[in-house]
Amino acid sequence: MKPFLLSLAVLMACATAAAAQAPQQGAPPGPGGGGVEGGVRGGRQGGVARDQQAAPTGTAVIRGRILTVDTGTPIRRAQVRATSGGGRGRLTTTDAQGRFEFRDLPAGRWDLAASKAGFVTLRYGQRRPFEAGRPIELADKQVIDRADFSLPRGAAITGHVFDEFGDAVAGARVQVMRYQMVQGIRRLTPAGGGDQSDDTGAFRVFGLMPGDYYVSATVRALPVDDPADATSYAPTYFPGTGSVTEAQKVTVSLGQEQGNVSFALLPVRTVRVSGTVIGSDGGALSGGMLILSPSDQAGGGLGGPFAGGGQSRVAGDGSFTIPNVAPGSYTLTATSGGPGGGGRFGGGGAGPVPDVELATVPLSVGNEDITGITLVTGKGATVSGAIVAAQGAGTKIPTNGIQVTTQAMQPQPAFARPARADADGTFVLSNLFGLRVIRVNGLPQNWMLKAVMVGGVDVSDTPIDFKSTQDFKDAQIILTDKITEVNGKVATATADAVLDYTVVIFPDDETKWVGPSRYIRSARPDQQGMFKIRSLPANARYLAVAVDYLEEGEANDPDFLTEMKAKASTLSLGDGESKAVDLKLITR
Repeated sequence: MKPFLLSLAVLMACATAAAAQAPQQGAPPGPGGGGVEGGVRGGRQGGVARDQQAAPTGTAVIRGRILTVDTGTPIRRAQVRATSGGGRGRLTTTDAQGRFEFRDLPAGRWDLAASKAGFVTLRYGQRRPFEAGRPIELADKQVIDRADFSLPRGAAITGHVFDEFGDAVAGARVQVMRYQMVQGIRRLTPAGGGDQSDDTGAFRVFGLMPGDYYVSATVRALPVDDPADATSYAPTYFPGTGSVTEAQKVTVSLGQEQGNVSFALLPVRTVRVSGTVIGSDGGALSGGMLILSPSDQAGGGLGGPFAGGGQSRVAGDGSFTIPNVAPGSYTLTATSGGPGGGGRFGGGGAGPVPDVELATVPLSVGNEDITGITLVTGKGATVSGAIVAAQGAGTKIPTNGIQVTTQAMQPQPAFARPARADADGTFVLSNLFGLRVIRVNGLPQNWMLKAVMVGGVDVSDTPIDFKSTQDFKDAQIILTDKITEVNGKVATATADAVLDYTVVIFPDDETKWVGPSRYIRSARPDQQGMFKIRSLPANARYLAVAVDYLEEGEANDPDFLTEMKAKASTLSLGDGESKAVDLKLITR
């Protein structure tokens, strides 16, 4: 284990002490009522609590304290968030003694997270950087009295941003990033809130977990009258390179302030990109939006005007001009605006959300202006059909609250709106662009996805490359009430029970490792040290491992799965089958 992982695990041990104890049965909650008002009154010891989703109420209680790791001092006004399945959420703040309380909680599995400026944000039961927290299983009338957190102070990275002459650059956007697995692909993603350099070029990004980071700086190009004098700065990584592959990582330990991360921006000559956007009806896409974003989203994800790209409104005649574009590879996206976008196809105001029109084109920008680009937008594809029960289902599906949605296989220029199923189970998905798989959200308890059929073909795990004007009819979302489940416990090689671990279940078939995969699931143990994973696709051969540490998202890393394959236990699941599996802990 890396040293900073070990040190954080020791310092945070008290954050999970209560998790090892079974929740006690307690008296019913006192006065407080239900709903939002009850949550507010129930938070009299823990500041103001509110039900974010107008969640249903119950009879369970969670309370605890938030303290500092180093001195054990109560942390006032820390935010504590409780979330459960189905989008249920509660939020409260701690009082002067660091106490918080959630009353009137429904039975179920709840996750807690605590945050405060200057401290590391932690999930309940999290003992190492970037791992998932541990759930709290609540029964009716149960009370957990010590769901305590000990928050360590966050690490910070400080430095200065200069120009090519060594002068300070004010207003530079500084972003700290780290590599993590996103949909099975290792990407650079932002960490911390970022900062903007002051008049001395100084910046400070705080509240960071221990780990390895990359620091970048970008500036917004200012418009100039003479295009020949158009210069700006390319997105630059510490210690002063435009390539993320040449960037130097900055390592911070628990609570450390890493200084002297200073570097100069790379000057570049900028150009203009101009052209015309035409709608699907042949008319100008008046009022639409042009967005120029870097193609290499995996290498920084800096997008937008800070990254040498830019954006512009489409004029009344359909023309557009994006000034101050730095050399590089981009994706140019034209959109009618969608929700709140205005324009000929734009929304705004009340009423149904209008359809979005969209077009994208790859663009390579050099040292000369690019003119004469023509983009023709389309309305995207449509999928319509119904949610149906699998053959042999014992009950009728309560379709209320079920949403049919799509999940992108890679970064997409447009968001696909989910479709809520009608009372008879019918649905219509529209405005679909790019490579996506069809999924469902908000399934009723004891129902799971069995198959997605489009055009008579099972596309449950096969992405569809949606194009404009495509219309897929008579799709079927097949649900089953025969739920699969894998549960169990974990022990060391000497048979000692383990209360802190992560279980990963994944398919033996490596072709199913491509994300987002329904066949790969991970879970942390509850307060009794038991794990439970439900709704894995049936009739497949699986492998199961328990590891002492797993970064969130790493379960979808093919390299990790390859490493674990020879060490895993095997199991298979049939329709509605439940299996108990005891695993041995693997120390990484």
